[in-house]
Amino acid sequence: MNNIEVTCQIYSNISDVKKALEDNNFKFVEDFILDDIYLYNKDTGQFAEVDGRIKDTLILRYVNEEEKEIICKKRKYNNEGLEIETEKRTLKIDDIRKAEDLLECLGYKSFLRMIDKNSKYENEEYIAFIQEVENLGTFLEIESKNNENAETQFKKLIELVKAFGLEIGTKFDIRKAELLYKKQHIK
Repeated sequence: MNNIEVTCQIYSNISDVKKALEDNNFKFVEDFILDDIYLYNKDTGQFAEVDGRIKDTLILRYVNEEEKEIICKKRKYNNEGLEIETEKRTLKIDDIRKAEDLLECLGYKSFLRMIDKNSKYENEEYIAFIQEVENLGTFLEIESKNNENAETQFKKLIELVKAFGLEIGTKFDIRKAELLYKKQHIK
């Protein structure tokens, strides 16, 4: 599955973000918590951060401590270096610890844990997530349901977020895991 999305930091009050979404025909869907463990292969360097940058990822994920999955994400960038599309594969699993043991046997080791509370909203064209990331801040992620042209959809998503009139950061391809990694490891 390929996702076209933008993610930006939000400095507005969360109630203002929810109102902006609702004013643009987004309906509340659900609240959930993601607990992600990022892994890399210590022998090959696959999925490792490079100079604080995390490009492709292998993640063990708990969703509300009930759902468990392994996720692999491969990213595509435009000519300006902005992430415009993500190829994502997900495998549902029964036991995170057993999966972690197997992956460790294959040479994978954890290097980052990120926990975030999400509020999901949706309308006919888009899916939005208000994300409160522990020890990092609040973010707005919006995904397009139309995957026809990644560049065009990416630009439309940026214009949509700007039209909300919220106090936001200037980057629209924020990688929350990278920010958290840099905050924890690079002084």
